[in-house]
Parts: sequence; C-alpha cells; structure tokens
Amino acid sequence: MSQKTEGIAKRQAILARAQYEDMLCFFDYKHLPEGLQAISKPFNKLAHSLVEQLPDHSQKMVALQKLLEAKDAAVRIAVAKTKPQRERIQNLIIENHRNGLSASEIHAKVQEAFPNSKITEEVIKEFALTLEAEV
Repeated sequence: MSQKTEGIAKRQAILARAQYEDMLCFFDYKHLPEGLQAISKPFNKLAHSLVEQLPDHSQKMVALQKLLEAKDAAVRIAVAKTKPQRERIQNLIIENHRNGLSASEIHAKVQEAFPNSKITEEVIKEFALTLEAEV
C-alpha cells in the first residue's frame, strides 16, 4: 500500500471514530479511585474495541449506550459495597474530632483501624471543617 493510500485510510478511520468520541469519554476511568478503576477499565477497553471493530451502523451507538449503562451499574455496586466501611471511618473521624484530636492524629487512628484505607490527612481536614461549619 502506498503512503498516500495509508494516509487516506488513517484519515478515514479518524473521521469514522470522531462521531463516537463524545460517548467514549464516558468510559474514562483514570480519574477514579484505584478500586473503581479496576471495575471500569474493562468497559473502557471494550468500548474502544467496539468502535474500532464494528462497521458504522445505528446500532453501534445503541451498543455503546447499553455498555455505558452496564459500566455505571457495576461501578455503583462497587461503591455500595464500600459504604459500610466508609460510614465506620466517618464515625471514627467524627468521634475523634469531637475529642479534640488533630487531623494528623485522626489520620493515624484511621490508618490503624483501617490499614487499607486510602483516606488522606487533607480529606480529614476538609471533613473536620464541614463538621465545624455545622455547629
């Protein structure tokens, strides 16, 4: 294949893909916490694969929409699964904040009680500020 023909084929592929770019952005996952990335990443790969492999057809967008619904449901399940632990961490922060502990002291207690927690001292500080604003 000549370079000119290859160039034309690449431009056509880019143009064909362009109509799906808005939909594909909903499959991004790198902004999510690590655990949710693992849930979302396979959907991202499948969405991109469908756009690349399937011919243009009205059902192609339908397939992407249904895949997006499935991805959203899977992420919601993963978020719901962590709710009890998030509530226990929240209660621990509230209790220790009421006892006058600093954010760094509270962070140490959270890490001790929940070693796998990814919560940062900065998040605890922000949460403490919301608690103080409620008073």
